Amino acid sequence: MRVDQLWRYPVKSVGGERLTAATVGALGIEGDRGIAVHDEGQEVTWAGAVPALMRVRAVTLGPGVAELVLPDGQRFRSDAPDASSRLTAAVGARVTLAEHQQHRPDAALHVLTTTTLRSLGSALPDTAIDVSRFRPNLVLDDVPGDHATGYPEHDWIGRRMAIGTLRLRFTEGCDRCVMVTKETPTVPHDRAVLRWVARELGNALGVYAAVEQPGHVRIGDKAHWLD
Repeated sequence: MRVDQLWRYPVKSVGGERLTAATVGALGIEGDRGIAVHDEGQEVTWAGAVPALMRVRAVTLGPGVAELVLPDGQRFRSDAPDASSRLTAAVGARVTLAEHQQHRPDAALHVLTTTTLRSLGSALPDTAIDVSRFRPNLVLDDVPGDHATGYPEHDWIGRRMAIGTLRLRFTEGCDRCVMVTKETPTVPHDRAVLRWVARELGNALGVYAAVEQPGHVRIGDKAHWLD
C-alpha cells in the first residue's frame, strides 16, 4: 500500500487543502482543525447546521492562521478584523472564528482507501463520489487485492500500521452524518450517499486511527502492517 492523498482541514466543517507531506503528532496532522466556527451562542457549529460552510475552503498560512476562500473566489485571513463578518455574509448565518483544540487522540487521523471510493462510486453511479464529501486525512492506494471491490479498511480495526516514520493503530469506523450529503466546491448536494451508507454499511465509511508514534508522511510513502 502507499499514500495516495494527504489532506488537512485548518477550519472545522470547512473544505481543506491537499498536501504533499505532513507532520503528524498525537492529535493528528499539524494544523488540522485548529480553528472552529462558532454560532451565536459561542458553541462550535458544523456544516449540518450551516451547510454553506462546506462550500468554503481553507488553507494554512501559519500556526493558528488560515486563509478562507469563498465560493466566489474572495479570500481573507482568519485573523482579519472582519473575518467573522465576511464569513457570516458568505454562509448566511451569524458565525465567528475561534481557536480550537482537538481532544480525541483515538480519532487523530481519518483514513480512506481508493478501493472504498471506487466501490462506493460503482454502487452509486448517479452520485458524484469525491473525497471532499468524506474529508479524510489519508487516502491509501494499492491495497492488496486492489482490483476488487469492497471496503477493506473496515477490517482494520485493532490493527497497527507503519507509514514512513509514523505508527498508527486503527480504532473505530467513521460514523457518517448529513455532512456527506452537502454541496462542496466539487460535488452537488445529494442525499443518496448517506442513505446507502446507512443501509448497506451500518452507517460507517472509512476508519479512525490513533497515533502511536508521531512522524512525517508524504505522498508515495509505503504503508505496511506491524501485526
